[in-house]
Amino acid sequence: MSVQGFLREIIEIKSAELTASANKISIATMRRNAEQAPACPDFLKALEQSGPDDIGIIAEIKKASPSKGDIKPGLDPAACAETYTIAGARAISVLTESRYFKGSTKDLETACQNTVLPVLRKDFIINEYQIYEARAFGASSALLITTILSKNQLNDYIMLARELGMEPLVEITSEQEFETAYNAGARIIDINNRNLQTLETDLKVSERIAPILPGDIIPVEASGISRPEDIEKALEYRIFNFLVGESIVRSDDPESFIRELRNAD
Repeated sequence: MSVQGFLREIIEIKSAELTASANKISIATMRRNAEQAPACPDFLKALEQSGPDDIGIIAEIKKASPSKGDIKPGLDPAACAETYTIAGARAISVLTESRYFKGSTKDLETACQNTVLPVLRKDFIINEYQIYEARAFGASSALLITTILSKNQLNDYIMLARELGMEPLVEITSEQEFETAYNAGARIIDINNRNLQTLETDLKVSERIAPILPGDIIPVEASGISRPEDIEKALEYRIFNFLVGESIVRSDDPESFIRELRNAD
């Protein structure tokens, strides 16, 4: 596995953070916490409900990003979770990476405590410890990025997530990565329009990949979605679930904006 640019830097940061976390709470303890965590809402079942007349929005709690810097550093995860739930979001995504996205597992835990919706842990997962963390803090899903994982890791992490009662969201950026994810058993595929090595966004990525996905896969489009028209285009390719972060957070009225996205036609 060879990664460049931003991804190489973030993996180095995550590796150091993982060592520090495991020194505070051992992997054995974190695993026990995950296995003893209360049952969580069903992420897979929630996304299966989406269709052309019932668009699913995975609304994200996002304070900052490496490409845009601060978006809303003082964002309140509890208030966001409540607003997103009222607005009819299908699920909630919480960024837990601290250096560039200014998130935390505390944000994840708070969001889970303030919604009945499934909650996704969005981070750069490179170790099983982070999957145990996700479940221990209440998540229903964890993002697995195909670009940064070996085939064996991806396969193992998908199985581990399911053993803990979570259905992972597996991210791809190319046809080749889809093949890897599909062979590993992924059911929900996140087509990311952003290249995480260069941080460039291209909506044509989803437009190109979605038509080749088999019917047993639930596609989710992510990155670059800022208006209903972006969703309307994707509906042509049978994408009915969308992960939306920055445009919701920047909106003057997130509740109304989510409803507007859900009503795209």
